[in-house]
Amino acid sequence: MFDRNNSLPLSLFLQAERQTRLDSLVIRTCMRDTMSRLAEWLSALGTWGTRLARNLADEWLLRSAIHELHQLDDRTLADIGITRCGIEYAVRHGRPHA
Repeated sequence: MFDRNNSLPLSLFLQAERQTRLDSLVIRTCMRDTMSRLAEWLSALGTWGTRLARNLADEWLLRSAIHELHQLDDRTLADIGITRCGIEYAVRHGRPHA
């Protein structure tokens, strides 16, 4: 009727053991669900992060092109059909401002 160390009756010991197993099962299930949600969140963040990095890289390329065009003299800019104040528009839209 008592467990080995005679501190609990066997029925209470078995009940506590069952409860521990149930708690462990519940914790594992909750952790699995939490980890699944975390994986989904990280996946979404990964997509967002990739998009952000791509946008930053695109912006860097645009700014580099704008900077390079500002280094040209006015005559060269006129030859390609861009005014100095229209450089950014031309780079961002792929054509000179009408």
